[in-house]
Amino acid sequence: MSKGKPRRQRNPKKTKKPKSSSVVPADSGELVWNVSKVDSDGQWGWNQVNCSYFFQEIWEKMRDFEKKKWSEILGRDHHKNHKIQVSKIIRDAQKRLEELGHDDQEELVSFRLTGRQRLWAIQMEGKAYLLWWDPNHEVCPSHKKGT
Repeated sequence: MSKGKPRRQRNPKKTKKPKSSSVVPADSGELVWNVSKVDSDGQWGWNQVNCSYFFQEIWEKMRDFEKKKWSEILGRDHHKNHKIQVSKIIRDAQKRLEELGHDDQEELVSFRLTGRQRLWAIQMEGKAYLLWWDPNHEVCPSHKKGT
């Protein structure tokens, strides 16, 4: 044995593959909320939400979303929850995204809470980065009755 020299395998195996990937496909697994991008001020900021209302109404629906896979939320329930191109949301919302430093996003996810209320999030790496609470369906108005 030589002194101080590490042993090397002459012909390392070339078939080794990583056991896990750090990138999670967006439609696999259950939804996970992340609050690091929450807008607490602004027109649709979370400072507008009454604490008791949040826990009685919004929190319960967020927990229900966590029980579903992305493929269910954006697939089977796509008429309620869907991705929307940033270019299709109102100009004030686009400006707010710029102010928050999220103007690099091409699309957002709209989660339906009630006929009018929506949660808005950025979808990245299988997570929903919570952004806005839109109680009056203003970020991307619908012309359908009841919304």
